[in-house]
Amino acid sequence: MTTCTNEVDISSLLTLEVFVISILLTLILGGCIGYLIGKHYYLNSGKARYYVGASLSPSDNEVKQLTIPTTAQQPPSRTQSMSISSQSSTTSNSTDDVPTYDWDGNDLGNLQLSLLNNAISRSSCNEEDGPTMVLRGSLDLMANKWGGEELGGTNNKDTSVVEYLSPQQMTDLLFTKVTSKNDISETLCLDDCPANNIISNKQQGEVPSSPKSSTTDIINLLNSTNDKSTSSSTTLSPTQFLNLLQLIQKYSVNTSHPYFFNQLFGSLDPIALAAEIVALSVNTSVYTYETAPVFTLLEREVMNQIGKLVFEHNGDRVEEEQQEEQFEGEGLMIPGGSLANLTAMHAARHRWKVMNGYTKEQHQQSKKEEEEDSHLVYNYNKSTPPDMVAFISSEAHYSFAKSARVLGIREDDLIVIPTHSDGRMDVNMLAIKMKELEDEGEANQVSRKRVPFFVACTAGSTVRGSFDQVGEIVKVCREYESRYTTDSSPYERSIWVHVDGAWGGSAIFSSRPSLRSSTHMDEIRLADSFTFNPHKMLGAPQQTTAFIVRHRNAMRNASAAGAKYLFDPRKNGAEYDLGDLSYTCGRRTDAVKLWALWKYYGKSGLGQRVDQKVDELELFVEEVQRRESFALACKPWPFNVNFFYFPPRIRRILTERGILPIESWSSKEANAMDDYIQIPDDIAEDLSNVSVTLKLRLHEAGEMIIPYQVSDFGYRECILFCYC
Repeated sequence: MTTCTNEVDISSLLTLEVFVISILLTLILGGCIGYLIGKHYYLNSGKARYYVGASLSPSDNEVKQLTIPTTAQQPPSRTQSMSISSQSSTTSNSTDDVPTYDWDGNDLGNLQLSLLNNAISRSSCNEEDGPTMVLRGSLDLMANKWGGEELGGTNNKDTSVVEYLSPQQMTDLLFTKVTSKNDISETLCLDDCPANNIISNKQQGEVPSSPKSSTTDIINLLNSTNDKSTSSSTTLSPTQFLNLLQLIQKYSVNTSHPYFFNQLFGSLDPIALAAEIVALSVNTSVYTYETAPVFTLLEREVMNQIGKLVFEHNGDRVEEEQQEEQFEGEGLMIPGGSLANLTAMHAARHRWKVMNGYTKEQHQQSKKEEEEDSHLVYNYNKSTPPDMVAFISSEAHYSFAKSARVLGIREDDLIVIPTHSDGRMDVNMLAIKMKELEDEGEANQVSRKRVPFFVACTAGSTVRGSFDQVGEIVKVCREYESRYTTDSSPYERSIWVHVDGAWGGSAIFSSRPSLRSSTHMDEIRLADSFTFNPHKMLGAPQQTTAFIVRHRNAMRNASAAGAKYLFDPRKNGAEYDLGDLSYTCGRRTDAVKLWALWKYYGKSGLGQRVDQKVDELELFVEEVQRRESFALACKPWPFNVNFFYFPPRIRRILTERGILPIESWSSKEANAMDDYIQIPDDIAEDLSNVSVTLKLRLHEAGEMIIPYQVSDFGYRECILFCYC
């Protein structure tokens, strides 16, 4: 028997396998290296264009989604439109020498997928860095605060408006001194922390923060190494710091509570809040288009819509007249109604001084603008200018007195006009005071010259909620201007009429004829400027203030400084910059809050919100009338109700004197203070103490926060109810 055996050389086989594998690895590695080198060369060879920020132009649909809808859609103008043109059409600089590249769909998709996977892998880590944990926890705190009852929210009637503590109790509880014995996470005091409380990132178990990315180089974005953006040690762990944030929230007043009536704001709207959160995440400043392109165009869109809503006539007119009244002014979001009133006075004074040659234009106008505004530009007047005089009503906001001080206006040159019994400015008295000033100048009876330049109307006073007769006030001012002759006065006359609608100006959205009539909303188009606060009646977050002017370049002419490092006309989108219209340099993204409300609810939705508040206050007035323990203190306006509460002792005294009971009456028929209860002087102090005591007790119990008003119209302290 013969056995055949095939012998194999094992060492030769291994050598062959190693050789084959090495060849394969070389090919794979060489291909990868070649791909990366080619990709790197391609991305950096000028065949692709990169921009800081968004590198892709939005589609037409995306642009249309940003614009505020109107009843009749019209092609927007270039300067006021929210539409975003393509890069080649908007930039003022030639880009022909810059090579462009249209992204291949697969390349762009792969890039987005890589970025997404990178983000997911980072977010799926078991550990987060400390700041990210704090941020995520703070969002949970906000959600818990805001959510409805099903979400465990705190904005329902069963919860307290505030957990009241006196200033001393609050200090003792929340601002105790930091020592080595107490827990640093239990105090808001900023004393230096003992050394043994210092916590390193390693002790916290935190990982380094997300990598800092380069927006100009995608290679660096994908391949950058982790950089620490936080300090190497902290005084608190994320959990401890979140505990402090929770303390701040716990002992703050819940201004969105149904029983918070203390000031003219409340009822935070979730849509506007969502827009605010997104704006905060962007963390930009709306002074240049370069820095805040979307928010700049959003603000322009909002201001254009407000301008048309306020200043364009909506009645029956021929088309030619409507065309002449198209809004061509400008506006800004201003940090608060007080600064808006100051801005109005400043613009008014600047316009008067330019007309009379006491100051030069700050804004460099185009040749066309110079021809159109030639009547505003005079040779520089070197004589001493007269003293500027402003008129306000006795119920105007106190910010006008502050504004006068800032502008250097003498105290006696801020003339206070008395009001009627219902709180409206006495227009006849305004005309008399203006004529007295005119006669004073013509007779040369005084050593100093005084000229009127500004009148403030109030659209919703703080206490009574009264609305001035804007049309009648404008008529008085224009009649004064028309009496000008070179013989009667050396100064050209110009009176700026401003409407302070910080409280009641949101009625501009209402389409209800009775409300528009009683609030004189349709007369505001005759004025020069207007301001209102959406955070007071429409639910926008604090602060949201819109200021609009009917005159082109009025704000820019008054405030522009032309800082070249910021407002360089050679920069992309420089013609859209808003920062030089304002006092401030840095500017918040406030317009997005009003835009969100307008875009989501529409003009009619915002108007219905205003109308609903009016209806609910009318029901409240009826309840006050039906109850013998209450009485109206003055005529109720659409958004304010002032009333008294009579405890049994005072009610008995008023009944014995025949003052009570009050005969039933209709709030629509009562037009004078004589229709309302008259409080005898001998019990006025007791009644005032009742209002104060009631407020304090409700506040300390956390049940309700209401204001009492020291009424300037002679009826002692009363309680103010306004529905925000």
